[in-house]
Amino acid sequence: GFSEYPCEIYNVFLNLINHDGNVVDLGCGNGLMLRHLVTRSNYKLIPYGVDFIEESIEQAKKVVLPEYAENFEVANIVDMDLKINFFDFIFFDPYDVHPDDMRSMINKLLKACKPSGKIVFYTYDDVIRALRLEWVGDLLPPEIAGKLKRIDHKEVSVGVYET
Repeated sequence: GFSEYPCEIYNVFLNLINHDGNVVDLGCGNGLMLRHLVTRSNYKLIPYGVDFIEESIEQAKKVVLPEYAENFEVANIVDMDLKINFFDFIFFDPYDVHPDDMRSMINKLLKACKPSGKIVFYTYDDVIRALRLEWVGDLLPPEIAGKLKRIDHKEVSVGVYET
């Protein structure tokens, strides 16, 4: 986790929200980023979160966003089914998925994202530096990376795919 609340990073994500809708964070941890989006957006957002760490999901359900407890799930994102055309905004860190699973994961995201939605690929700067990459697009197949709107920030690398 973060040593302090990453408001500046979360505001990068907040600025990508441009209409009401369902928002999912795949690898949501305790749901703090989702709470930031829901409480600070000018739009009505319904949050959904998935993480494989049971304690994090319990914290999301009981403390961070208890009014949306039923929208949080303990699962491995590679193995789970996502509802088709259900999400308006999908937040996904490709570093969370093995490269062998990336293409099938991206296909799953494309099917789950509504028309006029956004898939936000992001990876934190410490990962980018450790892997000696230039940006999050380097973790993705070239045919997807080439379609992303790149957003550079000192603490997070972001690529936005608009459907």
